[in-house]
Amino acid sequence: MSAQLVTKYRFFWDDADHAIEHWLEDMARQGLHLHRVSWLRCKFTFRRGEPAEMTYRLDFQTRRTSPDYLQLFADAGWEHVDRELGWQYWRTPTRAGRTPEIFTDTASRIRKYQRLLWLFALAWLPTLVLLSIKGWEHLATPRVAVMTLILVGITVYAMVRLVLRIRSLRNPDR
Repeated sequence: MSAQLVTKYRFFWDDADHAIEHWLEDMARQGLHLHRVSWLRCKFTFRRGEPAEMTYRLDFQTRRTSPDYLQLFADAGWEHVDRELGWQYWRTPTRAGRTPEIFTDTASRIRKYQRLLWLFALAWLPTLVLLSIKGWEHLATPRVAVMTLILVGITVYAMVRLVLRIRSLRNPDR
């Protein structure tokens, strides 16, 4: 049974859901169909099968997925494959060369990235509150200061990428 499952490790930024979708579609054409996503969205487990033209789409939800949300997608022909860190993984067969979409308007796509952006911002709120109460002196050790700077750098980089993605959706001609 384990020969049927294949694990691949791959890192994607949070604004690169389109890159994940294309990669998963390429895997499906090779006969590897997404089974599970884990380990901070870097570990992908696939089930071997017949090569197929599949469309994968991702959605980001900050709340627990409701039965109504899942049913809405199921009624539209989407199969819920998995979820990891708020990201919902959906797939459906590609029919007649047409690639279906879960979002038919730009505003919905923008809201998806805005939810993610707010989550990044809210994640830093406790740290900022702690720093304002305790001050910066607890960053005095080089190790803590370097780790904090690395985390801040990664978070800021991810947030800038999300802002740029939102801008590109708002102004597609640029």
